[in-house]
Amino acid sequence: MQNSKTYKLYKSGKLWVVGAVAVAGVAVSANTTQVSADTVSNADTQAVKTTDATQNDKQVQLTASSTDTTTDKVTTDDATKSATVSSTAEKSTLSTTAGSSVTQGQAKDAVDKAQDTVKSDADTASKAGVDVTSGKTTDVTINDDNASSKTNEVLSDLNKQDQAVKDATAKQQANDQAYQTATTEKTDATKQGQADLDNATSDLDKQVDTSEKAGITVNVEVAQSSPEYKDLSGLEGQDLLDAMAYNINLYKQAIADGVASEKADTETLARLTADYQQKQADYAKANANRDEAVEKGQSDLNNATSDLDKQVETSKNAGLDVSVEVSKVLPKYKDLTGLEAQDLLDAMAYNLDLYNKAVASGVASEKADTEALVKLTAEYQKQVADYEAQKAAVDKANADKKEAYEKALEDYMNGTNHTTSMTAQTQTDASSGQYQTFMNATVDQKKGEFTLEHDMNDGVHIIGHGVLKGKINWKIVSNGDGTETVTISSIELYSYTYTNAYQNQAVNQNINFHVYNNEGNELFSVYHDGNATFSKTINKTSQINKTFKISPNETSPLTQVLIVDDNWIWNTHGQVSTQIKNTNVAPKVPTYEQDPVKPTAPKATVHHVQVVAPEKGQEPAVPVASVKKVTVTDMPNADKPQPQKVEVHYYNIKKTPKVEKTATPETPKAVETASILPTTHASESHGGVLLSAIAGLASLGLAFGISKKGKKQN
Repeated sequence: MQNSKTYKLYKSGKLWVVGAVAVAGVAVSANTTQVSADTVSNADTQAVKTTDATQNDKQVQLTASSTDTTTDKVTTDDATKSATVSSTAEKSTLSTTAGSSVTQGQAKDAVDKAQDTVKSDADTASKAGVDVTSGKTTDVTINDDNASSKTNEVLSDLNKQDQAVKDATAKQQANDQAYQTATTEKTDATKQGQADLDNATSDLDKQVDTSEKAGITVNVEVAQSSPEYKDLSGLEGQDLLDAMAYNINLYKQAIADGVASEKADTETLARLTADYQQKQADYAKANANRDEAVEKGQSDLNNATSDLDKQVETSKNAGLDVSVEVSKVLPKYKDLTGLEAQDLLDAMAYNLDLYNKAVASGVASEKADTEALVKLTAEYQKQVADYEAQKAAVDKANADKKEAYEKALEDYMNGTNHTTSMTAQTQTDASSGQYQTFMNATVDQKKGEFTLEHDMNDGVHIIGHGVLKGKINWKIVSNGDGTETVTISSIELYSYTYTNAYQNQAVNQNINFHVYNNEGNELFSVYHDGNATFSKTINKTSQINKTFKISPNETSPLTQVLIVDDNWIWNTHGQVSTQIKNTNVAPKVPTYEQDPVKPTAPKATVHHVQVVAPEKGQEPAVPVASVKKVTVTDMPNADKPQPQKVEVHYYNIKKTPKVEKTATPETPKAVETASILPTTHASESHGGVLLSAIAGLASLGLAFGISKKGKKQN
């Protein structure tokens, strides 16, 4: 696809002005200056002539035209069409003639401008990669007579050089474009092909991984596809593109074949895996059904057996003679060898039905044994309970009798049972009459503490009471035969308290109270008038140490422990004595009752039922699969094109002295299509220059506006 753009170059002074060719011409005339610009498209250009007498050395020359070429790549789904590239160059726009009446200045200017174009094109060529060499500059001397012919010769040569440069540039660009296009198409094809193959390989790898995880053995081979590519060595331009297109088609076909092969292997492996997984699923389901049934059957049998064993243990503990036998049941199961899929499921279902029935029968049998044993045990336990109740009653009665006798005997043999009494005997000078007095004694049987009380009589009233407190210490030891040894060890005096009741009316108020031990030693005494209440602490102990052995129901002799004198108007004398009685009584031997008759334990036999479980199904055979991963040999790379070579040489135009002639102005041609009117940048100051400049600027703005609007966007 080609887009052509034609450009005109105008020189104004030292400036180059570029403008796209417009569709309308504009002519501006000021004073005597006329400028003509011819349109050019792939054709020779004519020099612009001027009759301006003052600017005849400033000719504006159209010098260049260019064509931009882009190539679209066309592809199809199944093949790659060869891209196209053209090495045909634009024709040189350099004029080969300078005109018949050209001046030396115009001739030199035309040559210089032509050489500038050649240099510019040579620079463009060099930048495009062309190997440009410059030859020796040739001196050319012109005069008014040969200016036209010499200039034409030089221009013709420069035109040929420029054409050679353009040809080399076009060929270099075509080769570079072909190289870039071929390289890009190869890269794109390789990238896409490798992506397609990688995707297929990835899918295959995933399926291989899935299959291997499923347990399938997968052998993976690598297949190298090596298409017979064309050798690209030294190929350039269209030949390179054609060869690359050929190779790309081979590569794409190899990729397509590899992708198809891997997809086929992926699909086949997926079907094989699905089939194997289904067989495994059926195998797992059959065995799961079997395991579930066996687990439940074993549980049911174990529960029944456990209940039976518990009852056996209970019955044995109850005293029954129970024996246990084992009954093994083997149903007629189908052989599962080699069975797969539905055949395996059906055969397993048949076997499990037999197994479940056998289990149910075994459970029923064990439950029946359990119930029978429960009944037999209950009957025996009732007999035993009755016996034990009778035996317990007899045992309890006899045990109670024995226990009571043994306790009574032990109490008798080791008893220290006794009673203690304490008495106070008084002898007074006035045992009767108005001064009569008395004295009493009491004792605590457990603690031995005693209280001795006496009164005070003044002849009118009982004016007060005296209380002596103390404790008799004794020890009683069993002799192990019912007799006791009693020791009265000592007597303690705690305190004496006198409590006044009436005022003493006796003339003699010298009251005194004395306590003596058996040896006559005074233990306590107090003197008072009887008119005040008081209390005295004594805290004295007197040893006695008298021992007696007394038999059951025997009383020890009355033993004196204290002597008391209460002296006043009439003296009262007294003795405090104590005695201990052995109260042990020997028990009688009891008469025991006879035991009842014990029942005889029964015998029983029960059975543990064991059901042989069906065999598991056979695991399906692991399939072995082989797949191929395809790799495609990469296409050869295009050789980078060698640089084109071109030689240029230039001219040095030397002018001869100028012969003044009268110039006849020519009528300028109208500008047919020009985007810009040239300016001469003359130094003249007349009005025509200003007008010319204004016209040039206006034309430039018009031309650029038209060019921008009409430019095709690439």
